[in-house]
Amino acid sequence: MTTTAPRNDRWNFFVLVQKLNPYFGAFVASLGGFALGISLAWNSKASKMFRDHLDATGTEIGLIGGILNAGICVGAILVPFIAERFSRARILFWTMPPLVITWMYIMGNRSEQVVILMTGRFICGICGGIYSVLTPIYVAEITRKEVRGRHLAYFQVLINCGIMYAFSVAHAIEETVWWYSKVCGFACFLLVPQVMLPNSPFHYLFRNDETNAVVSLEWFRDTNDVQHELNELKQLVHTTRSRKINMKLLKNRRVLRSIVTCIGVMLGQNLCGANMMIFHALTLFDITGSGELTGSEQTMVIGAVQILVSFLAASLVDVLGRRILLTVSCLLMGVFLILLGWFFSVRDADPEYDDIYFWMSPTWITLMFASYNLGLGPISWSILGDTLPEELKNLVASAAVALGWLVSLLASLSFEEMVVMLGATKVMWGSAAICWLIALFCAIVVKDNTGKSLLEIQKEFRIEADTVVET
Repeated sequence: MTTTAPRNDRWNFFVLVQKLNPYFGAFVASLGGFALGISLAWNSKASKMFRDHLDATGTEIGLIGGILNAGICVGAILVPFIAERFSRARILFWTMPPLVITWMYIMGNRSEQVVILMTGRFICGICGGIYSVLTPIYVAEITRKEVRGRHLAYFQVLINCGIMYAFSVAHAIEETVWWYSKVCGFACFLLVPQVMLPNSPFHYLFRNDETNAVVSLEWFRDTNDVQHELNELKQLVHTTRSRKINMKLLKNRRVLRSIVTCIGVMLGQNLCGANMMIFHALTLFDITGSGELTGSEQTMVIGAVQILVSFLAASLVDVLGRRILLTVSCLLMGVFLILLGWFFSVRDADPEYDDIYFWMSPTWITLMFASYNLGLGPISWSILGDTLPEELKNLVASAAVALGWLVSLLASLSFEEMVVMLGATKVMWGSAAICWLIALFCAIVVKDNTGKSLLEIQKEFRIEADTVVET
């Protein structure tokens, strides 16, 4: 006679929760992307309000929009200094209070003074810069190698969710910038779950705390059998702890390739024009046309498409690899920018074509954003987490993010002048050429680390003993 073991529903529930911990950790750590997405898209509606209702000058609108980029640069530069003193998990959480305060009390100030709004945007940018650098590094440290690419893509997914939230609020609220900012800022309370994030096992091992490293590693895995992975992390820590970097490290061609990859892809992300279009989405559709939809409705379409395609990218990255997705993404962006430029040239030659081909402008722009989120958008962040050697990770990732957003700031400030001087068609075709150059760069330079552990990636650099000097 066989007996059946009693069913323990409570135990089954806790087993299920433990299996979800790796996904929960990566998702919650990436919530800073949601706040960054709101900050990016806020300017689309706000700049239109400034122009239509507050008689703000073009310079004032440009400064309020562009100061976010400057703040991101500053936040990224601060990371190497604060990361030496505090854990990544704690920094991610403690960035949330100033972000919420900024949105609720500075960005939502009824006076709507330019200086106050610029201060708020700058603080939001600092927080966004910190999230942009630390989130990929932290997620790479806590996730399994088999799904690391997928988990690193969550940051872009949540950026898109933040953009969609801001576009939805802009569509629903026809009030002042004060109310618009309040509703946008309220969503930043969603970052509160970051207080539950444990420090990464790498962080504990780096500080000789093996007991907590084991606890952390078991929390992030769906099994208690973590000894093999723990041993790998110990080796990784041993190769990187207490080392002083000298210039000989840059003579290592593998290290140099990883640095060029991170900086090149981050520059490509900010030169392709996607962030600039998000900044001025409503104005863009008012000028170029949005077919049978209003400009506000078209931004909602773009927001939804971005979320869906970034989810698709997250599911494909560990299957196809980063190099393929990056190359295809940039090639497709170039194609749709060429078509958009062609539409502008046809419309300029004969305005009647605007009625015949009314669907073209919103279609090509939407497909351009879809292509961006298929590869360049999510992967540009994720390469910061596992492409660089541990010795240089904080420093180079910070420099890549800061340089990329500095270029974005300069491009935003000069965009209108370029359109006036060259015309919209040439600007679109020039952007397409940049996208194809990025595609060529990615096909040649980007190295795929899919399925490799952080230790395996570190060993591939073959950093010699005389390259780094023991302190």
